[in-house]
Amino acid sequence: MENTFEQFLAPVKALNELTLKSIEQIAAIQVKAIQDNANISINSLKSTTEIKDFDSLKDYLQTQVSAAQSVSENAVEDAQEIAKLTESYASGVKELVEKSVS
Repeated sequence: MENTFEQFLAPVKALNELTLKSIEQIAAIQVKAIQDNANISINSLKSTTEIKDFDSLKDYLQTQVSAAQSVSENAVEDAQEIAKLTESYASGVKELVEKSVS
């Protein structure tokens, strides 16, 4: 009886493991993005204290453009990575369903 029950639950357990792994990977990407963006914001605020004249203001504004580009590029990379993970998850779910049905 226990063996039959284990066989019945095996696909559910595998799906839960796959889901957990996917959630952990996506959460790690999101946490890293939050940390990176917080660091960029903090550094930006710190650099405002160095504005003393027009030239330093110009330098500050240039670094802000670079920071904005960096944030944008990182967001695109993160979105692409999450899309790959989502694709991989969907493929894994499909495999599990096919194994369970056959």
